[in-house]
Amino acid sequence: MKRLIVIVAVLAALLFLWLGWHWLDGRRKPPVDQPSVAVSKIDPPTKVENDPVKIFQRAFWASPTSEDKILHAERREWSNAEGVRKWQWFLVVEPSAPLLKRLRDDNAFGLAPAGSAADIADAPKWFAFDSNESVVMKSPHSEMQLIFSMDGKVLHATDSGLGFRPGAPEPVKQTPPSSAPAPGRLPTTLPPTPKP
Repeated sequence: MKRLIVIVAVLAALLFLWLGWHWLDGRRKPPVDQPSVAVSKIDPPTKVENDPVKIFQRAFWASPTSEDKILHAERREWSNAEGVRKWQWFLVVEPSAPLLKRLRDDNAFGLAPAGSAADIADAPKWFAFDSNESVVMKSPHSEMQLIFSMDGKVLHATDSGLGFRPGAPEPVKQTPPSSAPAPGRLPTTLPPTPKP
């Protein structure tokens, strides 16, 4: 009987350790969502990315710390032969205190307070928030929006824009003047200088 109790205790301890390890591992690694692509069927994106760390880095120009928990992330791109013509990303994060300070208090992106979030076309289903329980900051010059929950525990962020546009055409090369003098009123050579 004692042997059975020892075996059950060891198995329970192993199960407890495995569950604890699995729980901690899930908190360390951000979840990777499958593309939500419930986007317009008229113009579907050519690429959908779900790497949360890469999307966080491109969105906030910084790497997430171990305290930043990325809940959802998605970046969409529409490309053609000339490159990316438009892009859009969505993030839901449980921000760390340093990230909150950088984005909200230091206002790293020069955003302005707004009364409500702008309509976001084709947002993923998981990008949902209560406008009445949020503090919104928007860019005056782009589509960037940061939507903070009142308690600061959840941040919804999104941005979109156009991709690279072709540069100006090469200027037309001027042909060098011909060696023959151009007809006109003035002579093509200097006048003689008198000698004293």
